[in-house]
Amino acid sequence: MILVLFVSAFGMAQSSAKVIAVVNHTDWCGTCKANGERAMSVFSNNNPDGAIQFVVNDLTNDGTKEVSAKTLKKHGVFETMEARRKTAVVYFFDAQSKEFLNEISVGKSNEEIATAMKTAREGSK
Repeated sequence: MILVLFVSAFGMAQSSAKVIAVVNHTDWCGTCKANGERAMSVFSNNNPDGAIQFVVNDLTNDGTKEVSAKTLKKHGVFETMEARRKTAVVYFFDAQSKEFLNEISVGKSNEEIATAMKTAREGSK
């Protein structure tokens, strides 16, 4: 839950992002629960300029999916996220072209998550 609140607030504050990072989450996901706070810290520490905008895709139930769908549509990644339903995964997209850049599980190490974020930044246009 902490990850969802952080990412929701963090994502909404960004306006000139180069990368959109969609975080698939559910309340029942063990990997989400075990790694949420740690991943939140990695996201924050490796995004000081706000170049990556984080968006939550809450797949917990029909109600949360509906709310998330509106946000995904707003960011232009709804269609591409329909095929990406793995929980505890962050999917990175170029903010302008909506081109898929890469993905990483929040269960990976801090270094692997930071590298995935860096790779996404470098891959954006």
